Amino acid sequence: MLYQALAPEGERSNRTMTLASDFGRRIASGEIEAGAVLPTEKELQVSHGVSRTVVREAIRHLAAKGLVTVGPKVGTKVRDRLEWNMLDADVMNWHMSDPVRRGFVDALYEMRLINEPAAARLAARRIDEPTAARLRRALAGMAENERGSPELIAADLDFHRVILEATGNPILVSLGAMIERSLKVSFSLSWRRNPQDETIRQHERVMNAILAGDGEAASLFMRRLIESAYDDVSAALFQGARSGENDTEPAREARAAT
Repeated sequence: MLYQALAPEGERSNRTMTLASDFGRRIASGEIEAGAVLPTEKELQVSHGVSRTVVREAIRHLAAKGLVTVGPKVGTKVRDRLEWNMLDADVMNWHMSDPVRRGFVDALYEMRLINEPAAARLAARRIDEPTAARLRRALAGMAENERGSPELIAADLDFHRVILEATGNPILVSLGAMIERSLKVSFSLSWRRNPQDETIRQHERVMNAILAGDGEAASLFMRRLIESAYDDVSAALFQGARSGENDTEPAREARAAT
């Protein structure tokens, strides 16, 4: 314990995040249910071999994301899922690293269908030439890089980010930034399934409608693009589960994105 108390700041921070992530994933997966009380500080110190400072910082980390509440006499209690900060990057990654993640993926794409077609419609009215040039470069990056490569996925993310920025709505822009990590994982899966040429064409139709100022077409093509991506991600994540296989590869990808 004396070694832990004197441990360098970086090492203590790593221990804190490891402990927080361990419980975060277990809470997100439902292994630890709402209303459950976590072990006491002393029990966590012993079971995980960490200092009291590490335990307290990890619990504060979870509390800041809305996953737990801490109070006298009741200890650390898991909050109802509706009270979690679902747009927090760590909370989203903990959901994506859970093998049983269907509900979260459905919710993520439902949210995209609510927001991104409307954003494409707004972008068609508001996009300026510098932003249009960035949109063209993003599409070119998707065409020039190898299918499923980090560079292609970065260009795909940038394509959607530029459209949100073109709306001129700062809240929509922030929304895109908050969900970026989970989209990075889902994009890597959808690119694995769909032929690259077809995916490029889907994005190009969205871009051309925006640049032509046709908001209705931009909204329609964005909706079709997201629905196609959802089908690809669902097949990548859940087809193996239906046949009894373990989807450990997507889980590793989700953890790698944290």
